[in-house]
Amino acid sequence: MNESFLISIVIFSAALAALADDTTTRSKLIGNWNAQSPNAAWLFEENSGVLKVVHSEGSDKVAEFECNTVGRECKIKDSGKPATVSMWFSGPKLVQMETRGSDVVKRRFCVTGAGDTLEVEIIPVVPAGKTETLHFKRVQSAAGGTARPD
Repeated sequence: MNESFLISIVIFSAALAALADDTTTRSKLIGNWNAQSPNAAWLFEENSGVLKVVHSEGSDKVAEFECNTVGRECKIKDSGKPATVSMWFSGPKLVQMETRGSDVVKRRFCVTGAGDTLEVEIIPVVPAGKTETLHFKRVQSAAGGTARPD
């Protein structure tokens, strides 16, 4: 075998391993996540390439929508107001860009540690503002699986 063929095989194998690792990491996002302060929650469910997202603050459901993860815009309601959202994966992170009126917020979701912590980075784009990072813990059901709200 020639050297360029072997190099191609090594690069292709590394790319497949990285893709498999990202897919495994991305699947860890699916589930129910709660924070103590602020009292907030995120739920992610996947169905045939579409991601269902539910965001709650306290007992109020702020947003509930289904959208693709290939960057196409989806129309949603956020706190009862019309908005658009687009989502895509950048490596293991789910990136969400939300536009409500003239305000634009970028969120990056990443599962860390042993898969029990969700880090949410909130980046105000327009108007520009200070980035905030929140941490959420996975909610487990009594049977040991991930809790799912009705």
